[in-house]
Amino acid sequence: MRRWFAGLGLASLVATAALAAEPVVAIPTARVTRVERIPLEQLPATVKLPLEGTSVVVTPLGGIALDVLVREGDTVKRGQPLARLQSREAMTLGADLSAAQGAYRVAAAQAARDEQLLKEGIVPQARLQASVASRDAASARVRELQAARAWAPAVQGAGMGVYELRAPMDGRVIERALQPGGTYDALAKAFVVVAGQRVMLELRVPASLAPQVRRGQEVRTSEGAMARVSESGGTLDAVSQTVLVRAEGDAGSLLPGMQTSATLWLPAPADVVSVPANALRGEGDALMVFVKTATGFRTENVSVLARDSESRRIVRGRLKHGDEIATGMLDTLQARTPTEGQ
Repeated sequence: MRRWFAGLGLASLVATAALAAEPVVAIPTARVTRVERIPLEQLPATVKLPLEGTSVVVTPLGGIALDVLVREGDTVKRGQPLARLQSREAMTLGADLSAAQGAYRVAAAQAARDEQLLKEGIVPQARLQASVASRDAASARVRELQAARAWAPAVQGAGMGVYELRAPMDGRVIERALQPGGTYDALAKAFVVVAGQRVMLELRVPASLAPQVRRGQEVRTSEGAMARVSESGGTLDAVSQTVLVRAEGDAGSLLPGMQTSATLWLPAPADVVSVPANALRGEGDALMVFVKTATGFRTENVSVLARDSESRRIVRGRLKHGDEIATGMLDTLQARTPTEGQ
């Protein structure tokens, strides 16, 4: 009997030693990280022409389009001919300029003569003033016609009254309003030229977040195009309760008139941090994480605000940068945490 009890005691010691030697499974953890900005996602956006680097080419004189020399999408250089038009006004422009130049020479000569006569005391001051006014008016008419000639340069050898529309800058033709044979009034839109590959996005931001919008903040469309905030409106849309925000950036695959969605990055509040997605436990708004302490783990309730990446989420709660939270064995922790570490 004594041998049986001795054997039982030995077996118990061996079992206890085996349990003590059994390895303890470590709970995987990760660090909470600081967040500098938070994405405001799925904002409706409309693609527009940029304010800077956009030039509209108009017909300075009314007439008929004889030749359209470029197409939409073509790259053009400054001064390159875009179209040729024939105008009745252009036919008389040269003669009008010659007549105005002759009138100016006569008026200038008369003003010079009256100035000399005034010095000799032959004519009164009022006569010189009148002749100087006539000279200045004739000079202004000459400048006006010269500007019209420069704005509608004649095409040598192309016939009477034919002038060219030329590109105002290096860029890309994104709109063409002229058709060969079409008749157009003075100052009608003919082409739109954009320098480089840029567009403007118009976003609608909720009014509660509008005060956080600043120039230079990043905007990224669902197509991957990146822009920076250039304007933030101060007028509230009564129907949607939103404020208009504009951003300019690289066009990428975007075209003016497109409807898309965009993400606007805003400054993050102090109580917002980034955590691994697999550290979250629960569903819907009832989410929590397990924060490591000196004695175990404690639970903290959090709310998810946005995605930080595929594997991380931006949350709000009583967490701070550097906290260590569990990323595995969450079922086990949820079962023991109410009685452990609290």
